[in-house]
Amino acid sequence: MENLYIARQPIYDRQLKVIGYELLYRDSDTDRAVFSDGDLASSQAILNSFLHIGIDNLTGSALVFINLPEGFITKEALTPMFREQCVLEVLENVEPTEEVIAGVKRLKELGFKIALDDFEYQDKFRPLMKLADFIKVDVLGKDKRQLTREVTFLRAMSVKLIAEKVETQEMKQLCEELGFDYFQGYFFCRPQTLTHRNVAANKAVVLNLIAKLQQDDTSLEEVERILAQDVALSYKLLRYINSAAFSLRREVESIKDAIILLGLDNVRNWLTLIVMTRLDKSKPRELIVVAMIRARMCELLAEDSHPEFSRQMFIIGLFSVLDALMDQPMIDLLDTVILSTPIKLALLEHAGPQGAVLNTVLAYERMDSQRLAESEFEPQVISSAYFEAVKWADQSLHMLI
Repeated sequence: MENLYIARQPIYDRQLKVIGYELLYRDSDTDRAVFSDGDLASSQAILNSFLHIGIDNLTGSALVFINLPEGFITKEALTPMFREQCVLEVLENVEPTEEVIAGVKRLKELGFKIALDDFEYQDKFRPLMKLADFIKVDVLGKDKRQLTREVTFLRAMSVKLIAEKVETQEMKQLCEELGFDYFQGYFFCRPQTLTHRNVAANKAVVLNLIAKLQQDDTSLEEVERILAQDVALSYKLLRYINSAAFSLRREVESIKDAIILLGLDNVRNWLTLIVMTRLDKSKPRELIVVAMIRARMCELLAEDSHPEFSRQMFIIGLFSVLDALMDQPMIDLLDTVILSTPIKLALLEHAGPQGAVLNTVLAYERMDSQRLAESEFEPQVISSAYFEAVKWADQSLHMLI
């Protein structure tokens, strides 16, 4: 487990609601997904790791998409143990032999859903297509004519279509027009348009409030005053502090009591997240989830190795989605807020030690093995920070929005 990286990538419906996550995994010593190397011992270890971590900790109640090597299809003893929310992806390099087709039928009868990964049509795959619940089409690098031809053919099958490797908002819109049911990729983490326009005055106020909350010299009294001016924020704070996450032994009699009980740093971060959700409610909720995971993971990685700037890392991770959240260039957005130079350089150029921590977090999110190998952090430290950040973000989200 200690040398294994596991992350998740959301899959959206047409309303940008998350219907599931694909689990991405890499061995820290290789640049390939371990499942694809056909090593059944390693594959079994990965599945055991999923069970050890807890699928619910990674994906909640959403569907979980997991790549399946041929051995798991054909050998009954290797059948995964969890099935209620599991979609098994048959990899593109698995030949549709009689043994494989029989294995997929068996898995389907056991209650698993089946997806065909990176699908390219050939007649020999028809038996598997009839068993599939989902077909995933790699859209990266394909033009409209190619995709139109593929989708027109696949639409004749009783199957849901997932466009994967959707990297831009423009490609996502094309895939919507062509009739894909679901979308997977990093389009939601990128701005839709990079036009040079002024930041709206109300949003500039919000951004500066966020920056103010994160400054070291912002006192308890100033935070209390911010809360006191916003009834909704005060109510959410009290609801948050009375949630199951805290075992209160006394009643909270004032906003100041709540701040002291939670701790000023925790309240700063909590308020920052609340205010961030107000910037653009038309964006998918998962974008805020990504921001929260990045913020907490950045903070956790820096706590032990770089305590001198660990507090900066929360705002760096959180603001790393700012351009996508507001559909404007990062450089224009940062011109409107008062942030220290190291924070701005980390966000704009990934410069300095702060930028290096952010780079590690972004590399993990994308399972970029080469960049992860260059990180100063050990694989186990990175993975542990990710799992803790995911758990924290998911548990906190329903209390924030």
